[in-house]
Amino acid sequence: MQSRKAVYGFVWRFAAMYALLIAPWPGFNDIYGRYFRVLGQLTFSRENDRRIVNFERVPPELHHPLDTRIALGNREQLDRNGVGPVHYLELDTRGVGWIPTALIVALIVATPLSWRRRGGALVLGLLAIHAFILFSVAVYLWNSSAELALITLGPLLKRIAGGLEETLITQMGASFVIPVLIWIVVTLRRQDVAEWVRY
Repeated sequence: MQSRKAVYGFVWRFAAMYALLIAPWPGFNDIYGRYFRVLGQLTFSRENDRRIVNFERVPPELHHPLDTRIALGNREQLDRNGVGPVHYLELDTRGVGWIPTALIVALIVATPLSWRRRGGALVLGLLAIHAFILFSVAVYLWNSSAELALITLGPLLKRIAGGLEETLITQMGASFVIPVLIWIVVTLRRQDVAEWVRY
């Protein structure tokens, strides 16, 4: 009975925490979008790199459903005035970044463990989910770099890159599956599961 209560308590705590985190709080999407763009710029932009990467906010007056635009260019294709072809990539920072982050936080905080273990798991979980988010953006950039002659992709690699982009950026499935897998790895031990399922 005790283990059943622990499971039910986890479900209710998780549902409440997740609902609280993904609620459309006024101004929060803008704050997270700004954070996402700064993180992306620091991670992917290099001053002397061939690849030019700029994370930009989509102007709100455009009423675009996606809030962030990545301007991708090739430094070797710029003319003497610094003008050249630009490829724009658009994404929704809430779907790509905040949804999986909120999910991992809600799962870990709701887990019936000591706060010390939850705190350690939270640190590891946030590091892991940020690595996943940055990997997703890297795939997006990688798949589009061929169009600006930054890389060359053969037919097989092009299919792989396209499939990864579809899975990680276009669809939302990975944003739910990966946080659950990370939660299992960083939070749970075998004895925890055995205790919860014992009736």
